Amino acid sequence: METKFVATPWRDRRELLEVRAGLYSAENTTATLNEHGGKGPSRRRRWAVDKIFAWRARKLEIPLLLESTADIVDAVIQDEGGRLSHNTLRMVYATAVSRFITGLADTQTELTRLRPSTFPPVSEKPLQFPLALRETRHRIVHRHMPSLAELKRAASESLAWLWEWYWSHLDAALLLPTSSVATTTTQGPPLSKRELRERLQMALKTYVRARKAEVRNRASRPKNGESRAAQAAVSSFLFLEAGAAASGAATKRDILLELLVTDAAILPVDKKLGSTMSGAFIMWTPFLAALGKVSGEWVDELLDHLIAFMSGSPSSYSSNHHVAVEDDAKKEGMLEWAVHILSSKEWDGIRSSSSSSGRLTTHTLQQIFLAPSYWPLKLADAILFSNKHTGINIPGRASWVAILKAVKNEEEEEEEEEEEEEEEEEEEEEEEEEEEEEEEEEEEEEEEEEEEEEEEEDAGLSHATPTPTSQTAPPEEMDVDSPQSRPIARSKKETRGTVTAEKSSGPRKVVGLWGGRPIGAVAVGWEDDE
Repeated sequence: METKFVATPWRDRRELLEVRAGLYSAENTTATLNEHGGKGPSRRRRWAVDKIFAWRARKLEIPLLLESTADIVDAVIQDEGGRLSHNTLRMVYATAVSRFITGLADTQTELTRLRPSTFPPVSEKPLQFPLALRETRHRIVHRHMPSLAELKRAASESLAWLWEWYWSHLDAALLLPTSSVATTTTQGPPLSKRELRERLQMALKTYVRARKAEVRNRASRPKNGESRAAQAAVSSFLFLEAGAAASGAATKRDILLELLVTDAAILPVDKKLGSTMSGAFIMWTPFLAALGKVSGEWVDELLDHLIAFMSGSPSSYSSNHHVAVEDDAKKEGMLEWAVHILSSKEWDGIRSSSSSSGRLTTHTLQQIFLAPSYWPLKLADAILFSNKHTGINIPGRASWVAILKAVKNEEEEEEEEEEEEEEEEEEEEEEEEEEEEEEEEEEEEEEEEEEEEEEEEDAGLSHATPTPTSQTAPPEEMDVDSPQSRPIARSKKETRGTVTAEKSSGPRKVVGLWGGRPIGAVAVGWEDDE
């Protein structure tokens, strides 16, 4: 068979991956920063861009996505240099972004039909391009120029799209062993936790999409049985590890475990109590096992996080609905993952590569009994007693069984004590309630008695007979001009020998009080003296 050679601008696979590491590096060395007054571009990115420009000078026809990445990164580097004016920067960004979008739009049909090896393998979705970038390109060419902030955002989205659809799949396309990928990258400054999380989320989404397509299309699987999607995801993980330092911040491995376990990415979205986990095992086992082959500590940390998840507070499916510990389907799913790692055939190579036989099982049981709770003890019971998992190698099984029984007895005693305490508390509460009810009844009785007394007093006053008034002589007739005041008239009435007082209402007319007198008459008391 005749051997065919393909001429490429890069010398070998390693050089292309080194360029990738430089393009997506956030390094800013002290020397470069001092040289440009604190605003210097990355020397690694500058080197990667110059390398691509050199390839383009030697051969004009280089891959569109490779050239577009270099143009956009070059615009970012010039922006960081701080030497260009505002309008010049707008033109630089606009040129790089519009060339990328126009070139991709012109070749999108061809790329979809030919599907280069650097693209995800037969994705379940067609080649997707953000509509916002198309709108930005339309505004650049036909309308008012977008602002500098909008152009920067478009450049960032373009680089993210290029990573997702092109650069992250180079390892699988070039069939480069993952062990050699780690040596191609160099150490850079530490990324922030947010940046690491975003990069890892993007890598996991890419893996899930590629893995689904791989499961559907069995013909695309390699003959050695390894998953290309898992190999590419591990390569992306190692690439990020080279650019992230663990000093002073959460390590990349911790963030990955947080995404997989704490955020329950390795569980089905509709996981219910007793539902199968076969789909999750098919989806995630290749990636997790591939990481275990690269790092021996990975499986230990994965098991530790699974046990910690089972020991934690009850997980919630929504912000308003919390499930009981015994009915927590997510914790059950993590238990099944731990059993799968310790017993399934897919993990035989990882378990056999351990320093001693049964080390993973021993490590798992130790972590369980450090802080025993409901689901971790169920995991220990599944490991030690279930006939379904008899293939698990358990050094010192009898001792572990004795420990498990002792822990269960202690828990039963604690449960009994808790029940007794609860009963005592209930009795005390009942007694307090009875006392409160008695006090309330007494208060009600006292109030009723007081009300009755008040009603009796009111009734007695209404039926009492008023005391008779003393009889007085009728008022003496006085002249109208007399200075003496006239008493209020009171009439008396005799009824069958008893005298009753009759109410008077205002002054009454006395007989003779308003009688007429002749003109010139002398008033009474003013007569002539004799």
